[in-house]
Amino acid sequence: MAKKTTLNEVGSMLSHVVKHMATKEDIAAVRKEMATKRDIAGIMEELADIKRRLKDVEAAVEDHAGHSKEIDHALERIAAIERHLGIT
Repeated sequence: MAKKTTLNEVGSMLSHVVKHMATKEDIAAVRKEMATKRDIAGIMEELADIKRRLKDVEAAVEDHAGHSKEIDHALERIAAIERHLGIT
């Protein structure tokens, strides 16, 4: 036979649930964090694409020193942005 739960036990369980329940503010903070991470993921993807395309251009114009310097400068700037964003 199952044990009967007393009102005191129900009250204790309810208090525990309320004490550990997420608030509206907690949920809003999680949503904000998730949105920020999505934005960073998009930036990371775009930076990787730019880096890949610049390397292709660099290979195509290796004999043109001016272009190579511009591409090196752009890659340095991308690396600085990645360091700032904490992207490895």
